[in-house]
Amino acid sequence: MNLPEHCNSVTPSPQEDEARLARTDPLTGLPNRLALEEYLPLALEQAMQRQQVMAVGIIDMDDFKSLNDSLGRDKGDAVLTELTLRLKSNLGEGNFLARLEGDEFVVIFNALVGDDVPNELKNRLERLHCAVESPFMLSESDEPLTIGMTMGLALYPEDGKRPRELLRKADAAMYQAKVHKHDQPEWWHWGPIPSSSPSIEPPFDPFGEDATQSLGAVQSHLDRIGNDFFGFFYASLQQQSTPSKILQCLTPDEWKKLLETQANHLKTLIAPQSTAESITARATQLGQVHALVGISGSWLTRAMSTYWGIFRRHLDTLPLMTRERHKIMRAVAARLLLDVEVQLDHIQLVMDKYNVHLSVPPLIHGRKKQSELDDLASLPGILACQILRPNTQGSFSIERSSGTLSSELTRILGTPGMHPLLDTRVPAGQGLIASAWHTGQVQTSNAYGQDPRTQVWQPFFLPLGVRSAVAIPIRGTQDIESILVLIGRYPHQFAVDWIQTFITSLQNRWHQISVTYHTVTRSPDTPNSSFYRKLLHSNGLKMFVQPVLDLHTGNLVKIEALARLVDPSGQVIPPNEFIPALRASDLTTLFLQGLEQCLGLIQTSRENGQEVHVALNLPPSTLLHPECAMWIDENLRKHAVLPQQLTLELLEDQEFDIHEVDRAMKRLNRLGVQLAIDDLGSGYSSLQRFSDFPFDIIKIDRSILKNLSSDPIKTLKLIRTMIQIGQDFERTVIVEGLENIDIIEVVTLLGGRFGQGYALARPMPIRALKSWTCPIDFSLATQNTFQSYLGALAYYWRHLRFDPTTPQFFAPPPETCPLRSFLLRHPLENKIGITHLEVLSTPNSPDKYQESSNRLRQWLLERIG
Repeated sequence: MNLPEHCNSVTPSPQEDEARLARTDPLTGLPNRLALEEYLPLALEQAMQRQQVMAVGIIDMDDFKSLNDSLGRDKGDAVLTELTLRLKSNLGEGNFLARLEGDEFVVIFNALVGDDVPNELKNRLERLHCAVESPFMLSESDEPLTIGMTMGLALYPEDGKRPRELLRKADAAMYQAKVHKHDQPEWWHWGPIPSSSPSIEPPFDPFGEDATQSLGAVQSHLDRIGNDFFGFFYASLQQQSTPSKILQCLTPDEWKKLLETQANHLKTLIAPQSTAESITARATQLGQVHALVGISGSWLTRAMSTYWGIFRRHLDTLPLMTRERHKIMRAVAARLLLDVEVQLDHIQLVMDKYNVHLSVPPLIHGRKKQSELDDLASLPGILACQILRPNTQGSFSIERSSGTLSSELTRILGTPGMHPLLDTRVPAGQGLIASAWHTGQVQTSNAYGQDPRTQVWQPFFLPLGVRSAVAIPIRGTQDIESILVLIGRYPHQFAVDWIQTFITSLQNRWHQISVTYHTVTRSPDTPNSSFYRKLLHSNGLKMFVQPVLDLHTGNLVKIEALARLVDPSGQVIPPNEFIPALRASDLTTLFLQGLEQCLGLIQTSRENGQEVHVALNLPPSTLLHPECAMWIDENLRKHAVLPQQLTLELLEDQEFDIHEVDRAMKRLNRLGVQLAIDDLGSGYSSLQRFSDFPFDIIKIDRSILKNLSSDPIKTLKLIRTMIQIGQDFERTVIVEGLENIDIIEVVTLLGGRFGQGYALARPMPIRALKSWTCPIDFSLATQNTFQSYLGALAYYWRHLRFDPTTPQFFAPPPETCPLRSFLLRHPLENKIGITHLEVLSTPNSPDKYQESSNRLRQWLLERIG
């Protein structure tokens, strides 16, 4: 499936990586069972629409178990890896190959057409068999290895029209091919089974009587299988950054309970008496837990694959008939797959519930703060949420509260000695709430019972089931006015990537709630207003342009058109002077004249052999005009410009009804033009709206960068958060206000890909664009190099800052650390910074990480200042 053109250059988001890993076999890189389950229905639908024949085949290697036992698992895996490469090479274009488990593969031959489908299929099968017709060379010391393979086939539509039906018949045909592999000429089997052969087995029910009787044979071995699984799987998880952080949030008792719970769960999956309903109910609960602690779909799939592999190895050692072993494998595989599918569904369901909360416009139709809090408290995993404000006595008072633990927490915090305080010299003033108030930054406790900042409240909160918390500072019109606190049921709950994105949006949402919006009416009688209107309507509008560049390559991505009025003397009038003087009808004229000039630029550039994309501001009042989409469509046709070459930048305005805006945006979306939102703020910028509505581009306004020198840490955090939000929603992010090379370094190091600003190009007349060249060499503008201390600080903030709530700290080794390379350019001048960095890079100095990280940050800040 092809990505939309505008997304091709955008870095894949963490959610995209997780989805890909969840559908990929870790050994061979092929699609796995989950990917097959998604692909096959779509392939069948396409075959039906095109009236084509399709073949589904199941491949099993001949005597691979004995080969694997004699060679060892590593060499067996090497054979499977090499076999995969050969199969893919011989499969041909347009077909599909997946690995189910062990030595079992599924191949789908698409688009079988013509008068002689059997011969065409035979040719494809003979070509595929070439994969095993030459020996496998494992090493110079090993003898060449020859292996065989057997396939069972089922054809659509002759043998069935549903995925499971075709797979079942292909499996049965493969079984028959195994039985008769010595007395049939081909390596595959398809078609009616001879009367002297065993009949095709009936549909298999993994919860039926046949399955439950077979599963009884493995019950006494489940403890040993589980121990092998836990030892291998958790050892591998602890070597990975994010999983290890989750596990480190567990107390010894919680760790022990986790292993007991998981062991019981795995036993229950394979227990003969378990039903599909009981497994579904348990998987539903686990899916919610896993969503809220940060267990991704790829981890679940990896766990299932690991357990399945260990289970099969144990099963092969049991004295069972081949047929009985086959039934056990089918039953266990089906149950494991059901468990994972239900968990994945409910992970997504939990995420959807959080996003739905953000989709309801705040303070609309009589909606009050308490209603907001009640809805927030009803989200999965939230035990309580509270709004607190400082009082005149120097402590925090609870203004509003909601949730199942609301009353109990209010009672505890009202007890003498339990009030959160503003005074940081005492323990009750060192908690999350006071820290959020003083720093203005979100404070998170991932392991509440292990966090030294929460010691005052731990004896009272932990017995209630509190395992995590987050304190979110809420700004009003001027400064921070209150703290929103969420109490979590699970450890690591508020450190999960998608929940952190939710928290960022929630903070913005409550800022909107705290601010009273006042409508600002433009005055049509400002000085020179009549002159400006006359000038606009007498061809005084001249569009200037400013390039938008790819910060990795220096390539021109698009051009932003900027409105200017030019008076008869040639003086250029900026928009902040004339825009306030224009009425709604004047703004429409401004837009249509600007659109005409922009499309003319695209048309002229195409005639000169260059394709350009142009962005143009669209005023809200013009957007809502019922003929707006028609005007744009007519102009696109007039200039023969493709819709995707035009980007319309939507300006937020609280005066307009959001539902009318949504309907107008959908009309533009149907035209095929790209839509951009100017910054992540209020109005259009709800995260749910990013999911539901067709914004292609997010622009980070230059005002975000204005405090980079005076308050760099807060600005770095804000830039990175906004870039990550855009990437999470699979949108292109453009950063405005790139005034110098230092700022370009910062944006690039924080993950930004596209930008514009005076360092790249100042706004220029359209005619000047032809001779413009970028003044910057982008060979150094990568994510791993920098030339300034501001860039060094950005690298430190993203990669080296120490977080006390996550004890495990990973610093790059000295030889690969770009910050070290930067500092060593002037070793004497940077001696102090190098010393602090060396402590962070020393594995045996964890007790010094916090201090060295803080000192390195302070040293870099001093260098910037």
